[in-house]
Amino acid sequence: MLAHLSGFVVACLGWIPPLAVYLAKRNQSPFVRHHASEAANFQLTLLIPYVFAWVVFIGLGIFFPEMSWIGSLLIALIWIGAIVFGVLGASGANKGTWYRYPVSIRLLK
Repeated sequence: MLAHLSGFVVACLGWIPPLAVYLAKRNQSPFVRHHASEAANFQLTLLIPYVFAWVVFIGLGIFFPEMSWIGSLLIALIWIGAIVFGVLGASGANKGTWYRYPVSIRLLK
């Protein structure tokens, strides 16, 4: 459950806590391994839109400072998505179900 909820606490570095849980507990419990890998995969997938949003924010801030709010809005929307899906994953783990994120690049199995 901690692996799912860490994503919105640490934002762009949200992949570090689930990866630590995955590496520490992957041989002890298949259930914990599944949820830690799902959370890490989702957080690593979120790096793509985060990088894009930061590039938009910085690019607009340099060339069109009055429009840099668009990048801030994108970053906030990505963060809200991470919160929503993280809470869904944590509640699934708490109920004992095998939750899978709907949009995620499967890097860890």
